[in-house]
Amino acid sequence: MFKKDQSDQAPPTQTHVPQAPPGRKQAPPRSGASAVIGSTITVKGDVSGDEDLVVLGNVQGTINLAKHNVTIGPSGKVKADVLGKMVIVEGEVDGDLKAKEQIILRNTARVEGSISAPRVALEDGAVFRGGIEMDSASSVGKSSQPAHTVSASDNSTDGKAEPTKASSSVAPGKGLSA
Repeated sequence: MFKKDQSDQAPPTQTHVPQAPPGRKQAPPRSGASAVIGSTITVKGDVSGDEDLVVLGNVQGTINLAKHNVTIGPSGKVKADVLGKMVIVEGEVDGDLKAKEQIILRNTARVEGSISAPRVALEDGAVFRGGIEMDSASSVGKSSQPAHTVSASDNSTDGKAEPTKASSSVAPGKGLSA
């Protein structure tokens, strides 16, 4: 007829996991994280740091992340010199690109400026106007042969660049053998 009083029993144990306040996201873990300059952000000045960077907005000045990757996303517009370990361009860059390892221009890239890296890749459809210097001598464990240079020339009268013509220099006595 009468039920045992439940207040005599110990309450069940619950673990409390702290949550971020409403409207705020928790910070992502730092290992392998990338900083992002969003599509509505404009940065004027020098950008440097100790993590990878993805640019979806506008940057005017310099980007110096020699030990990290720099990606200029499809909506990114950069008027700056860019230095990174690896530089990937999908958007627009007006400035010089330098990379310790590799530069990749995706098919949506539009670049005006010089490129300098041990390895350079230009996808079909990328628009590029400038010079390329592929300096393999600065790479660890490579020989001290002269740098390979490739340049694009603009011989047209309508302002459109002619197809890129590549030329390479090889040290005397170091030619290709059959």
